[in-house]
Amino acid sequence: MDIINVCDAFSSYKIYITSGCKDFKSVLGATGFEKNNKIFIITDHMIYSIYKEKINELFSGFNFKVHVISSGEKNKNINTVNNIYEFLLKNGSDRSSTLVAFGGGIVGDLTGFVAATYMRGMKYISIPTTVISMVDSSVGGKVGYNFQNIKNAIGTFYVPHLVFIDIDYLKTLPKEEFINGMAEVVKYGVIKEKSLLNYLKENLKEIMSLEEEKLLYIIKESLKIKNEVVSKDFRDSNFRNILNFGHTIGHGIEIASDHKLPHGYAVALGMLTELRLSQYKLGLGEEVYKEIYNLLRNIGFPTQYKVDNINLFMYAIKHDKKIENNEINMPLIEKIGLTVTKVVVEENLIIKAIEESIGRR
Repeated sequence: MDIINVCDAFSSYKIYITSGCKDFKSVLGATGFEKNNKIFIITDHMIYSIYKEKINELFSGFNFKVHVISSGEKNKNINTVNNIYEFLLKNGSDRSSTLVAFGGGIVGDLTGFVAATYMRGMKYISIPTTVISMVDSSVGGKVGYNFQNIKNAIGTFYVPHLVFIDIDYLKTLPKEEFINGMAEVVKYGVIKEKSLLNYLKENLKEIMSLEEEKLLYIIKESLKIKNEVVSKDFRDSNFRNILNFGHTIGHGIEIASDHKLPHGYAVALGMLTELRLSQYKLGLGEEVYKEIYNLLRNIGFPTQYKVDNINLFMYAIKHDKKIENNEINMPLIEKIGLTVTKVVVEENLIIKAIEESIGRR
């Protein structure tokens, strides 16, 4: 089992990375959990249908209850949050209880938000089951929910007590969902680490075949990058903005599609568009665009997409959390591994970049 220590100005916790769940109870015991501690597990219908028995096995002997939410981005809202609050109140949860997020990024974001706000704060554990949640959303402390077609418009910063990553969960992911998560891995390579991109290109067949050694490598390297970035700027005032590469455009595409396009697919398209913007604003070379285009295509991402609802698309971008003084700004790439934050981008340039990247036919 590998352990990554996460430390920043506000908190510290550990990420445990393993396979086969064989170490989970020993990890719980080492962090002070007693058999009579109340544990409340939040998961979604899809995950629960696959892992009901696994959940019972992991928490056998503990005092636990499970609450199952509806799957999908459209359920990442205040109604779901309220339902979790009601579940906790009904079952006697208090500040000594522990929440467990068992699932993907949506489950993790909602559970973390509830943990941060229920009775002004309670412990929570993250058990991510998707690539996106393993390499990105389970770490870093951003928790929240969507509001009025704005991604994560309501939220706060709140870190888990621990994160337990078991790559065996990836074996049950549909291929589309595995591909979905790979966008975040590519993003880490673009913004910070050329060697990760090279590793992806050289080992892509094995990674897509879920070879354990290769999966462990890309997950650990991604987490190391995110940990390094977050530890320098936990509250996302400037430097942490680099983690948003591809996401401003990506969120706009995702929302304009009415969430029919999965998050990672939208972010992949967003990265291509923002690479074009990087060419316009920072002089990025065409060879970088071609390199990332080919990698995303080889992973299985679409590289062309028509944004049908351009008004909703621009509404989402103009209400993004990174907007400052009514100006659209985003992190752009000067070269692989060198990202410039808060680059002001004009609306007409965004439309041009779409037409000259994902809009090409």
